[in-house]
Amino acid sequence: MSNNTSINITVDADKLNDFCQKLLERSRDISKTHDALITLETFISVFGRPSHGTAEYKTIEDTINKITEFSRQALLKKSTSELIDALKLCDAKSITSIHTPLSRNGFYTILQTSIENLSDDDIRLLMLWSGNWVKEATEMAEEASGFPDSMNFKKAGISIEEFHAISDIDRVLNPKS
Repeated sequence: MSNNTSINITVDADKLNDFCQKLLERSRDISKTHDALITLETFISVFGRPSHGTAEYKTIEDTINKITEFSRQALLKKSTSELIDALKLCDAKSITSIHTPLSRNGFYTILQTSIENLSDDDIRLLMLWSGNWVKEATEMAEEASGFPDSMNFKKAGISIEEFHAISDIDRVLNPKS
């Protein structure tokens, strides 16, 4: 019995594109589909390493990069729409669920777009709400800590993810001079 337990896989750019397009068309959750495409992109990069630098690999790489960028844009569009609704309702849990899986830059990008789609009244309400939310959460965490200049969110019963999400909104809407 041979110790070589490897197989060869051939990736054709057109077939890869067709496969990914069908995956996108059948997708019910762009977030999960995007994650799957990123996994596929990584798989191709890792297992295609012997072909790196070739024209064929570059074609495959360009194909998968174009598709993952498309799915990333679709995910950002969906997240922006959801964030607009969550901001209008000052819904900390929904805001956090949108904030958590995104990079800080990704979140700031959709936050800016979302703010541009809110009314002046919605923005004023959001400014007051986020400022008060962060102030109260900070006070509760400081009090729970028992030490000066220290915060204990867990003891205060505050989700650190929620604190970061609302703090990021507050940072944009109520910049400190």
